Amino acid sequence: MEFDQRYSLIKEGSRPEEIVLLQGKGCFWKKCNFCDYYTDVSDLDESTALNKAVLERVTGETGRLTVINSGSFFELPKATINQVYDLLEDKRIKDLSIESHLFYLSKVRDLRERLTTMGVDLHARIGIETFDEDFRENVLNKGFGKIDVKEVAQVFDECCLLFGIEGQSLEQLKRDLEIAQEYFKDIYLNIYTKRKNLEEDPKLVKEFMRELYPEIKENKKIHILLKNTDLGVGD
Repeated sequence: MEFDQRYSLIKEGSRPEEIVLLQGKGCFWKKCNFCDYYTDVSDLDESTALNKAVLERVTGETGRLTVINSGSFFELPKATINQVYDLLEDKRIKDLSIESHLFYLSKVRDLRERLTTMGVDLHARIGIETFDEDFRENVLNKGFGKIDVKEVAQVFDECCLLFGIEGQSLEQLKRDLEIAQEYFKDIYLNIYTKRKNLEEDPKLVKEFMRELYPEIKENKKIHILLKNTDLGVGD
């Protein structure tokens, strides 16, 4: 991945922000049937140096920083996490978005408490992918088991949904969006691009674009990512 693919500045739209794609030790789970992002890793020294260079591009001009990595925020090098804390103070950034697996729920709680003392609002994003438990666990192999959505939403205020995989349906997505809008402040709807074991369903995506996309594209709560690079980072 090119260095320039690790930083993005979004000035327009409902949520101006700076986005960085950093390297950690890789997602601890590594078993999802749709994801290979955990391969974006290096040894500790290389990752720390790369992250330092990427974070040095952050200006703080939007007041919001989103940190993405090949796993959960808590799997970043300790030096990188400390650099993020320093950036929040030095650049007077008041909103920080991170991604995390459900496994780190207690760490998300602790992080929110710490950032509150710094005057920073944490926006924790979780990749639910779908609320259809059978599909999520037996097809996607997400590793969550049975979840209490209300409990999860007390800690995570943003969620990601994944759509366009063989075996899904438009009705399933409509249910997912209904639940997500009830419990979460922001929803990231990702249209699947094959990266691992599961096949894309182009006909289903066309059905989505024709029947549902026109209804939700202006919904400021739903961020639709038709390509996995729509946030300006990644490959």
